[in-house]
Amino acid sequence: MGLGSGLPEIAMECPSCGTSFGEGATFCPSCGWKVAGDPIERATANLLKVSKEVLDGTLRAAERTARAIEPALDKTAQTIHETTKPIVDRARPAVRRAAETTARAVDKGVKAGKKAVRKTREVAEKAAKKVRKKGR
Repeated sequence: MGLGSGLPEIAMECPSCGTSFGEGATFCPSCGWKVAGDPIERATANLLKVSKEVLDGTLRAAERTARAIEPALDKTAQTIHETTKPIVDRARPAVRRAAETTARAVDKGVKAGKKAVRKTREVAEKAAKKVRKKGR
């Protein structure tokens, strides 16, 4: 019976979870689905609720997936490290020699360049002196 009305309360059923409750409820007491009020407001509230539930579910699934694949990723990284380390270790001396050879070649190039610049300067100075003598 309703509160003081003398009429039995009409039971409603939540369209979201199926729980039965009294007619005067605004929200389902079980799941929080909005069951009364302006249809637009009801749809908005329920859409926000569903969107949050979908987002929360998606985040939980992503976290479970990350936890599930983490051991495989760790193992893959370890395998790559173990496979490539000997190759890198064997290549290191050759790379070091190549770097040293390159440094020596650059030094020789710089010395040769300086020598060429000095020679060019000397030739240019001599030519300038000749031009100045002829100009007098």
